Amino acid sequence: MSPDASLKPKLKLYSALIVLTSIAISAMLLVRLVLNFRHQYFLTHVEGVWLACAYDFLHGVFYRPLFGSLGYGGTRYFPLYFILTGVLAKLLGSLETAGIALSAAGVLLALVAVYILLRRLNVSLLLSVGAVTSILAVATTQQALLGAKGDSLAAALNLWGVVLCVGSQTRRIGIVLAALLFTLAFATKLTTVFGVAAVVLSWIFARRHKEAAQLAAATACGCVLVLATMYVASGGRVFAIFRACAGGGGSLSYKLQAPLHLLSKALDVDPVFLLFLIPAAVFGLYYFQENKTDLLPIYFALVLLITTVIFSSLGIGINHLFDLQIAAVLLLVVAISRAPTLSEIGSGLVAFALLVAIVPTSQSLHGDLSRPSFRSDTAEVLARIPVDDRPVLAENPLVVINSGKAPYLLDPFMFRILALKHPELAGDLWSKMEHQRFAAIVLERNPATPEGKTWYTDTHFGGAFLRDLDAHYALSFATAKSYVYVPKAAQP
Repeated sequence: MSPDASLKPKLKLYSALIVLTSIAISAMLLVRLVLNFRHQYFLTHVEGVWLACAYDFLHGVFYRPLFGSLGYGGTRYFPLYFILTGVLAKLLGSLETAGIALSAAGVLLALVAVYILLRRLNVSLLLSVGAVTSILAVATTQQALLGAKGDSLAAALNLWGVVLCVGSQTRRIGIVLAALLFTLAFATKLTTVFGVAAVVLSWIFARRHKEAAQLAAATACGCVLVLATMYVASGGRVFAIFRACAGGGGSLSYKLQAPLHLLSKALDVDPVFLLFLIPAAVFGLYYFQENKTDLLPIYFALVLLITTVIFSSLGIGINHLFDLQIAAVLLLVVAISRAPTLSEIGSGLVAFALLVAIVPTSQSLHGDLSRPSFRSDTAEVLARIPVDDRPVLAENPLVVINSGKAPYLLDPFMFRILALKHPELAGDLWSKMEHQRFAAIVLERNPATPEGKTWYTDTHFGGAFLRDLDAHYALSFATAKSYVYVPKAAQP
């Protein structure tokens, strides 16, 4: 019996596992997506910041000032996602539905781009489907599918730009369209520059200098135009806001430990992600060590580098691992398809990872069936909050938006960062709390618990927030997702 013949039974088994797990994971995620549109399970304060920016945009404010008549501002988010969310909200009826729909569409468009890219690279149908499912299988992607953030839209635009650049020759119109897509990706997320950088570097290494120069120049012009538009549309505020919000806090030692933060976050929240990241690095180096002009190893290396830099800041979530998961899967699958010696172990690894991923995916689906609804929870909170002329200070600005008013606080995490640089900002909030200028304060965690105390000291608000909350406000009621405090004078 030949060695190839001995491999066939195992490869057939792995192929069957890839097909069955792909069907199972896709079906479970479809159910989760439908449930999420109805109940809006995952609209945390992070989604609240994105959608609050969209609310401001709809009401004629593009990057609110750090402090002014609207309240407290400050964000590092780039604008395309929240602009499109605001526009789409007019058609779908609410910012929440629009934000979820746009984020889910970004994931689906990214997956289509992955499939087309792999097929253009002559990867088999089976492995291409396995790659798509491998991206869907991790918590990082599922968060993007069910949440309302700009990461998936940026990833999709970036990947479609890469798709247009794959091949031995790219026409000028393809270069222009790719530059446009890379520019739009940058307009969605500042750090999404690895696509154009990888293409330009691979073309330079392949001595395609003219095409590389054209793509780099066109994309650079587009990015400059984006920045200029942001500056003008914000009345000159945007760069000062970004400077104030840059870095996200953290010491030098924290920044130097960025790789550990990345791995720790993945291990804690999304361990299945590591089943693809680690083999991608190993398999990719094994196959591509003699093919340094190939696009995907360069792409993977740049995504890994930039993602690691992102994790040098405090408060970074797994949503920033989405691009890295895609890059890892692309590199892993192409390495498997190109090297015959890797076909058995590589296919087995993909099948095993997908089999493992079914467990957390099914657990998440089961959890959705009893998970508290953000929509219902917010409705209960707003129905029970005392109504007067004073604003409501909400950790999640969506709570206030659902009342039909502008949120007074844009981002509680960024407020803590800004308060360290601008003590007068913190002083204003402490003064307002002391004089009970808020009709209610709505929090997502219980500040009476050790976890809550740490959260509101080191992550959100910071400073004297807990001291003034305890001195001047009292817990009025709690729901499944909220803790509502009202001025003590209002207590019976």
